[in-house]
Parts: sequence; structure tokens; C-alpha cells
Amino acid sequence: MAHALWRKIPAPVRFFCMRHFFGIAREYAKTGRVVAHNRMLLAARYIEGDGIEIGGLGRPLKVGANARVKYVDRLSGDDLKTGYPEMGKKIRVLRPDIVANGETLDPISDSSQSFVIANHVIEHFENPVLFFKNAYRVLKDEGILYLAIPDKEKTFDHKRPVTGFAHIKEDFINGPTGSRWSHFLEFATLTSVDADLKQADHFRMAAETLMREDYSIHFHVWDIEGMIDMIQGVREEFEINFRIKCMVSSGDECVFILQKQA
Repeated sequence: MAHALWRKIPAPVRFFCMRHFFGIAREYAKTGRVVAHNRMLLAARYIEGDGIEIGGLGRPLKVGANARVKYVDRLSGDDLKTGYPEMGKKIRVLRPDIVANGETLDPISDSSQSFVIANHVIEHFENPVLFFKNAYRVLKDEGILYLAIPDKEKTFDHKRPVTGFAHIKEDFINGPTGSRWSHFLEFATLTSVDADLKQADHFRMAAETLMREDYSIHFHVWDIEGMIDMIQGVREEFEINFRIKCMVSSGDECVFILQKQA
């Protein structure tokens, strides 16, 4: 009975629980320390002044004393706890200073921020190009976009195909609504431990539930080559002139330090 209930929990939630509360912990803790160390080194070097962090309320980036951060999320602190019960009581969630759509950053003025931090959020955006455009918009000249993206090869997304730049370009030009269902179905099918059984009805029902609940899935996934293609494509196709200052891969993620060019 308990096993059956456990299998009904979405795969990403099961992975989260196993990683943080059960056995995989030792190896994960070792990898996690490396990731945290690299993040802090990059923050110490590149993050200073006044800026924002998007969606980092359960695991905000540690920054130095010369950086002042306001936290942005699409939900209030209470709504985050309600919407994502898998975070549990042990995970401290900061209340956002600004409740806003992370793709549009509507309340934030043009050229007002020294930095924008977005760790493990771009894969949750249905319209990544729109996010890049608005991160570029709110940054001052020479401002920094600190961007950590999970490497699909090292996550529960490893069976999913890489999102090509042509796809996110189309989602920007035509709007992401047309591809929304396919993303939910792919997520439900290819991140499930039962994926090899090809239980189409089960996957379709799971996708319908996730879509109805507006669950924040990984809409898009990339390997490192795909990440670079996306950043270069955004720069060339949409004149969003970010220069790659630094790139560091560790654990399950790759961190890009992107600088806005005037």
C-alpha cells in the first residue's frame, strides 16, 4: 500500500524527498558542497551593488556584504508553501520582496539593476526568450546575469530531448500556448520511473493533472551544448547582447556569468 502511494507521487517530488531526506544523501552532500562552493566563488567575484534574485526563495544565492538583493517570485511566501508542499517545514522559504512574473519582471524599471540572479528557474519558464529580453532590459550597462541551468544529463530529465533554439524562438514569436500540452505530456512521460512501460493512459492522466494544477514543471531542458546554443541564438536573433564572461559546470548544473553589453 505504501509503495503504491509512493509511486503516485510525481517523480521530481520523489527525487527531491530521496535526495534531501533519505539515503542518497552522502554522495549528494559531497556534490552539493562543490556546487555551493563554486556558486559562492562566482558570486564573490561578479555580484555587487543592488540587484534581484528570481525564484531563489528556498535556496537563495549567498552573496557578499557589498551586494544587496531583493527577492522576486510569482507567488507569495504562503502561496509557495501551499503550492509546493514537497518543500516541507524544514526548508525555510524567504518571503519575496517583489511578487512578479519572472519572465516579464513588470514592476522593475529599465536599467535599474546591477545584477539579476536566476538559478534553476529558466527551465520553468514557458518563454525563455522573453525572460532574456527582460533581464537585459532591467540590467544596467555592464550588469550581470548570474544564470544557473540544470544539465539534463544529470537530472531526472535525462531521457528528454534537448530543447533546440528553434523551439524557444517559435514559443517567443507565436506564444508558448501552442506547445504547452506537449511539454506537460513529455514531462509526465519521460521523467517517470515507469516510462519504459509505455502506459500512455497513465502518462496522459498525470499530464492533465499537472497542467490543471499549473504545476511548475521543467518546460525546457538543455545539455551544456544546448545552453550555449540558446545564449548565442538569443544574442544573434534578438540582439540581446549578453557576453559570456564565465561558465562553470559542477554537480547537476552549469553557471553562466553573462554581462550586458551597451
